[in-house]
Amino acid sequence: MDLLSVIGFVVGVVSFVASIVFFVLGTKSERRSQQLLNSINDAIQRWQSEIMASSIELLNSRPEIAAKNAALQESKSKAFFIEQLSERIRYIIEHPVSGEGSPAQSHTLSQLLQSFETITRSSVPPELLAQMVMANKAAPRNDV
Repeated sequence: MDLLSVIGFVVGVVSFVASIVFFVLGTKSERRSQQLLNSINDAIQRWQSEIMASSIELLNSRPEIAAKNAALQESKSKAFFIEQLSERIRYIIEHPVSGEGSPAQSHTLSQLLQSFETITRSSVPPELLAQMVMANKAAPRNDV
């Protein structure tokens, strides 16, 4: 073997070993870089979350937003009350009492209608309420 072929073989082996070393070093560097990117990403997401939470808190603390939230809650509670009230009125209409219980049932129905009138005073005109009361009185009753 001549010197040139030995040098070629040694260079080939050295380049192969060098490529393995560079591969291992590159893999380690990639892992560290990925960990760094993940930690940066987590920090950015926490930062954005904190900014969004403080922005929402600032918006909710404004008087007009607080008033709108209060009005929304009041509207929800009124809707629930009206739903419950209508169920009770419907039950009384569907199950009328005759005899001695009739005046008590009429009184209960009157109180329920007064509650309905009170809760809907701002949203239902008085004329419409009067029509509803008159329609209820004019409706045929099925006394059993």
